[in-house]
Amino acid sequence: MGHERQLEADLEAAIGAVRRPDDDLDIEQVSEYLLTEDRINRYLIGLQDDCTRASFYCTATRSIAYKPVAGESPSKLVDTVTGVANREQLRDWIVDQEWSWIHPRYRWLLEPE
Repeated sequence: MGHERQLEADLEAAIGAVRRPDDDLDIEQVSEYLLTEDRINRYLIGLQDDCTRASFYCTATRSIAYKPVAGESPSKLVDTVTGVANREQLRDWIVDQEWSWIHPRYRWLLEPE
């Protein structure tokens, strides 16, 4: 349970760092939702575009799914990237992106060799 709470706190801090004071976004609720969506066939990779977009890897469709963090319901699918068929392609896609926050399971991919 401690690891899960630390992960949630890390995610909340990342979102909170780029939110405006007049933003009525419920950071705790959004963080909880995103981590709830992080399950067996859909893995949260991270947040992009100043933490306004969440990126998930969907194993069933072998694609990246984008969900909004602010402005719209995070349950809405905004866009997808298809053709991420294997781990090597997923790794390459992750390394080529700009990240505001990345899930700890993928952080090692961005570390210098």
